[in-house]
Amino acid sequence: MKRSLTQVLLSFMLVTLVGCGFHLRGAADIPDSLKTIYVQGVDLNSGLGRELKLALTRNDVNVVTSYQDDAAVLTILENSIERRVLSVGSDAKVSEYELFGTAKFTIVDSQGQALAEQQEVHAIRDLQFDQDQVLGKVEEAQALREQINQQMVQSILTRLSVLK
Repeated sequence: MKRSLTQVLLSFMLVTLVGCGFHLRGAADIPDSLKTIYVQGVDLNSGLGRELKLALTRNDVNVVTSYQDDAAVLTILENSIERRVLSVGSDAKVSEYELFGTAKFTIVDSQGQALAEQQEVHAIRDLQFDQDQVLGKVEEAQALREQINQQMVQSILTRLSVLK
């Protein structure tokens, strides 16, 4: 009796979870027309390019390294992460920075037809800065840049998943 009640409760929770539209982070339903894609305008071995290639590959997209006639083309027009002063302490030294990432891109299908207007995605992270811990903060800033790239890639995948 207790086991069947547990199974019913577990089944109800799973149905509720699926019904609410929950998806695992990184999972995107990429259209078939984008299953082979050429990415240009960014280095696929570092930063945003590496994260984008990994995410597309995880979503069963074949990322080709050179242009092919049957491949859609994702062009990264801009990719930047800026550091802005967010707050200054009483000693007139920076105590907090904001890291602001921007990526602009376009996507065309294998026939050269634009699938959407130019798109832009953003990601923001705050960085507490301490003059006494500069080395640690450099590593933290690098980790935040990776998180910004991952968030922008997730936003790009979301935009690609709604294209038909």
